[in-house]
Amino acid sequence: MEYLDLLQKKTVLSNGLFNVPAQTFYESKINKLTGTYTVAWIDKGKEHSHKASLRITDFEGHRINPSSFKYLLPAITTYLQAKKSYIIKHPVPFIVYEAINFMNNILKPGTIVLEFGSGNSTLWFLEKKCDVTSIEHDTLWYKTVNDYVQSASFNKQVMDQFSFKNTQKEATWALLDKVENDSFDLILVDGSNDFNNRNECIEKSISKLKKGGWMVLDNSDHPNNWPGGLYMDSLYKRVRFTGFTPMGLYISQTSFWQKID
Repeated sequence: MEYLDLLQKKTVLSNGLFNVPAQTFYESKINKLTGTYTVAWIDKGKEHSHKASLRITDFEGHRINPSSFKYLLPAITTYLQAKKSYIIKHPVPFIVYEAINFMNNILKPGTIVLEFGSGNSTLWFLEKKCDVTSIEHDTLWYKTVNDYVQSASFNKQVMDQFSFKNTQKEATWALLDKVENDSFDLILVDGSNDFNNRNECIEKSISKLKKGGWMVLDNSDHPNNWPGGLYMDSLYKRVRFTGFTPMGLYISQTSFWQKID
């Protein structure tokens, strides 16, 4: 089937992608050099694909602003740091740099945060004295992050506000069912789709977000996450950032939606 534009492709294929994750890969060594990814999936028995060069644009074809090139050196620096340790020297969320700045203006001490996927973002939230609930699917990474948190110099009040869970799939959804609605000021969805699917994370946590709170979806340009992005677009206005990310030598997208009702 031919699609008139990207929005039509996203809309038509959204339901199929919800439960059938797309596979992302390089088709050749030249593609790897140019950062050209192919994303392929099957919907209703038909094969579909989407291709983009992440050295130039995000998956949806959005280019970065020229001013964003100031983040290229930090992206390279943190990429090299991550080769030695996934916990970098000055932890920040692994999202677009402009999105980090936007989120930084939202947060204040006591902001109640839920994050799907832990790591440098967890430490960043704790350093900002947020009340953090973090859900991590991987047991080994959970232990690594938890050990780091416990050994860091966070004060008792910060640690008393920190809740760290190691769950995936149905256990995660059961955990969310026990959380009261309108509990969080910000929800960051940045976990592994294979274990805590980002689209389901959005669907099952939106009721837990307070009025005026923010839903944040990282890699919102990737086809795997189109269903969640389109769902949020149907509810609220999107604030999109396309640019470089810490620890990554490619262009990505992070989106925000503010719950206004």
